Amino acid sequence: MIPIYSLEEAKKSILIRKSIVNTPVSPQINNKIIKIFGKPLTPQEVVKRIINDVIEKGDLALIEWTKKLDNTDISNSIEVKVDLMETALKSIDAKIKEVLIKTIDRILAFHRKQPISSWTTNDLGGSLGQILTPIQSVGFYVPGGSAPLPSTIIHSVCPAIIAGIEEIIIVTPSPISPIILATCNLMRDFNIKLRVFRIGGIQAIAALAFGTESVPKVNKIVGPGNIFVTLAKREVYGIVGIDGITGPTEAVILADGSADPELLASDLLAQAEHDFLSIPILLTTSPDLANMVKSSIEEQIPKLSRAEIAQYAIENNGGIIIVSSLKEAISIINNFAPEHLSIITKDPQEILPQIKNAGGVFLGEFSCEVMGDYIAGPSHVMPTGGAAKFSSPLSVLDFLKITSLIALDTKTVKSIAPLAELLARNEELTAHSEAARRRI
Repeated sequence: MIPIYSLEEAKKSILIRKSIVNTPVSPQINNKIIKIFGKPLTPQEVVKRIINDVIEKGDLALIEWTKKLDNTDISNSIEVKVDLMETALKSIDAKIKEVLIKTIDRILAFHRKQPISSWTTNDLGGSLGQILTPIQSVGFYVPGGSAPLPSTIIHSVCPAIIAGIEEIIIVTPSPISPIILATCNLMRDFNIKLRVFRIGGIQAIAALAFGTESVPKVNKIVGPGNIFVTLAKREVYGIVGIDGITGPTEAVILADGSADPELLASDLLAQAEHDFLSIPILLTTSPDLANMVKSSIEEQIPKLSRAEIAQYAIENNGGIIIVSSLKEAISIINNFAPEHLSIITKDPQEILPQIKNAGGVFLGEFSCEVMGDYIAGPSHVMPTGGAAKFSSPLSVLDFLKITSLIALDTKTVKSIAPLAELLARNEELTAHSEAARRRI
C-alpha cells in the first residue's frame, strides 16, 4: 500500500521525476511496435515515421494508421457530422446535460475576469502600445483512453472562446463517447466554428500541424496525451505552437495534525486513479496522521472502480513524506513545483504567500482538487513535471498574440534618432545607422 518515507528516502525516490520524453513504454507497446514496423523502434522513431507518412499521404495515412493502431475504420468519414453531435446531446441524461451547462458557465465566468485588453500610451511621444489578437485556429487534442473526459474539452475550449478564437478543431480517437460529442455540441452554441475529427495519437497531431485533405492546419495545438502524443507535439513545435510538454498528472497535499485523514486519503486516491503514472504525495508534520491516512487508503481503495490503477500509482509513484516542519515542507514544494497543491492546515492563508511554484493552489479541506478538476472556475490544464517554475495554467492569454504598436511623432523621432544612430554605429551596422541619421 502507500509507502511512508522520511525526507531523505523521498529525495531518492518519489521527489525525483522522470522526463516524460524518456519514459519507457510497456512490453505490450514494444511488441505492438515490432508487429507493425517489423523491428523495434524508439517512441521518437515511431513519431517521426508516422508524421512523415501523414505529410506525404494526408487522409490516406490517417485512415491507415487509425486502422493499424486503433483497429478502427474511419474511411467513410474522418470528420464527425454535426447531426451526430446534436443526436448525442439529445441522448444524454438531462441531469448530466444540466451539469455540463453549469460547468461551462462557471469556467467561462472565471476566464472572463482575466485582463486581456489592448492598450496605448502617449507618454513616450506619439502612440505606443500593444494590440491583442486571437490566434485564428487552434487544435484541441482530447484523449480517448480508459475514461471519457468531457471536462477536458470544457477546461481547454472555454478560455479559447473568451479569447475570440475563430476556428476550433477537436481531435479524439474512435469510438467517441456520446458525452464527448454532446459536450462538443454545447460548445458550438458560442458562435464559434467548431469541428470534430475521429482521429487520435501521433497521426492526429500531424494532421493538425500540417493539414490534410479533410483536416485543416491549425496555428496552435493544445491538450494532454500519452508519451507518443507528447513527443509528436514536441516534434511539430515551431511549425505550430503548443501549450507545453505535459507529463503525468501530480498532486501534493500539505497537511498538519489538524487535517481529516479520511479526506486526505480520498484526495490522494482521486489523484491516483487518473493513470498508472499519476503522482499523489502527502507532506505532513504528523507521523500519527500519516499512519491514519495509510489505514484509510487501505480501507477505501478496494471500493474504487479503478482500484488497480489507483493502487499501482499510489504504491509506485506516490507516498507520504514525514517532514520536521511546515517550513521544510514549503521548501520541498517550491523545489518540486507541483501541478496541484492542496494546503490543509490550521491556517492555509498564512502559508500561501510562501508558495512560489505551483500550478494551482487549493486552500482548506473543502477546496479539494476534485473541485478544480471539474467546476471551481480556473482551467484544470496546469503545468506538470516542474514546469510550474516557469509556466502557468491554461488561460485566455494562451490563445492571444501580442502585436507591438509603434507610431512615434516627429519631435520624438528627432530626439531619439541620434541615440539609435550611435548604437547602430557601435554595432557596426552602417545601414541601420544611416536609416536613423536620415530621420534627424
